[in-house]
Amino acid sequence: MLDQRTGAFLEDFLAKPGGDPERLDRFLLHGPYRGRRGGRPRLKLAFHDFWPEFDTGTNFFIEILSGRFDLSVVDDDSDLAIVSVFGGRHRTARSRRTLFFTGENVRPPLDGFDMAVSFDRVDDPRHHRLPLYVMHAYEHMREGAVPHFCSPVLPPVPPTRAAFAERNFCAFLYKNPNGERRNRFFPALDGRRRVDSVGWHLNNTGSVVKMGWLAKIRVFERYRFAFAFENASHPGYLTEKILDVFQAGAVPLYWGDPDVEREVAAGSFIDVSRFATDEEAVDHILAVDGDYDAYRAHRAVAPFLGTEEFHFDAYRLADWIESRL
Repeated sequence: MLDQRTGAFLEDFLAKPGGDPERLDRFLLHGPYRGRRGGRPRLKLAFHDFWPEFDTGTNFFIEILSGRFDLSVVDDDSDLAIVSVFGGRHRTARSRRTLFFTGENVRPPLDGFDMAVSFDRVDDPRHHRLPLYVMHAYEHMREGAVPHFCSPVLPPVPPTRAAFAERNFCAFLYKNPNGERRNRFFPALDGRRRVDSVGWHLNNTGSVVKMGWLAKIRVFERYRFAFAFENASHPGYLTEKILDVFQAGAVPLYWGDPDVEREVAAGSFIDVSRFATDEEAVDHILAVDGDYDAYRAHRAVAPFLGTEEFHFDAYRLADWIESRL
């Protein structure tokens, strides 16, 4: 549920036109404590078994914990080790507390760690739910793809008729060939209207977009729609894919989390799983593409406001970690 403190802050912030997005960034990342705390206790932090591109010196966990602790990142003998799923280094490392984190579609091993963070909806005091898209919103800001962490919660700016006409139809950008559902839907839509596959998988453009959030979002900015199919379908498994499309100002074509509308507003995207057949889904997408007013209606819906769950109040995770150290 939306944290009461965040709800009050957002109500006040959004009621006043021209609010500073950096102020909203600070609140959503650090909460009401920013600049109001006394001396910060020291915390030795370690990161084990993350993906190769993960930056242990500058990342989402460093950001949200830095306002509470005097942090240092170490390789071993840590106060808190944050552990992911890409290796086994954590088994030999020494740490006073351990936190399991994953954005992958795996269940958190609650009995093997002091605490766990994942997208799962687990009713256990050792677990905190954090969908992967929240971390990626921070990474998008850090890498310069979008200017603010809070951009997904700011009021949407629907396109003009001219801007709608300038964009191409639809983009498909994947490297992983194992998504059976999107592999089936791509030819169904492409067979009716050209879909540009700009990644390694099913490429039909003759060039491949380089990896990275900035490049991906800049490409999606040239399209009215983009695929946001997950690798798998599981309740709560909601990754960065839908967020990437929103931040490019396009309408996501989504498949994955059957409970997606618990935290992403209905009408802001097109969920192909809601149609009886792929043909019906394609008919609907093409109808929206041919009707500026229908398309504009999708773009006018704020994706992450007014929903049952809201996860951009990221400071709640820092509250929870601090309480369990």
